[in-house]
Amino acid sequence: MNLAQVLRTAPDAPSAFQSARQRSAELYADILAVAPGGGQVDAEAVQSRPSILRRTAALLSEALPPGTDRLVCAAPDGIAATTALALHTGLPFATVTGTGDDARLTGEAHVGEHTVVVVPLVGTARDAAPPVLAATRAGMRVSCVLSVLDSGDGSVADTLLELYGVRFHALFSTTPSRAPLGSATDKKEVEPR
Repeated sequence: MNLAQVLRTAPDAPSAFQSARQRSAELYADILAVAPGGGQVDAEAVQSRPSILRRTAALLSEALPPGTDRLVCAAPDGIAATTALALHTGLPFATVTGTGDDARLTGEAHVGEHTVVVVPLVGTARDAAPPVLAATRAGMRVSCVLSVLDSGDGSVADTLLELYGVRFHALFSTTPSRAPLGSATDKKEVEPR
């Protein structure tokens, strides 16, 4: 019997462990708390708080497809969240500088690697385009784009799938519902390769 089973069956055991949904809701509340005056979430403010980054990395790691070889992010915006995720998982990462056709991949990258692009704040599919295109041009296989916050109108996932053939997963949405989207453990998805 493991510890979780023992605690569940013990009549006097305190409820010491949060569910994935509780952890997600608590992290979302903390992210919203750094929004000035309850307005637009400041991605830099979120990424400058170590406790938020640690918990974000843990939740993002649950959404990583099995067999991911490398993370890719756009510099400078994605460095903090991607570094936290790399430290949490042990996965290496490469960065992309520039935009559009000028986007360049820097760091180690290998043809055929299964790659996940990390974009902390996504408003449109264009926000994820430079790292997706740079990784693809380098011969990497981009399986999905992971984001902490989706501030778009809900079309990002469809657009990324249609234009680039990659899936999109955001931990939270900044739409008026202001509700966490749920962790990857709440809805297991089969990753196409």
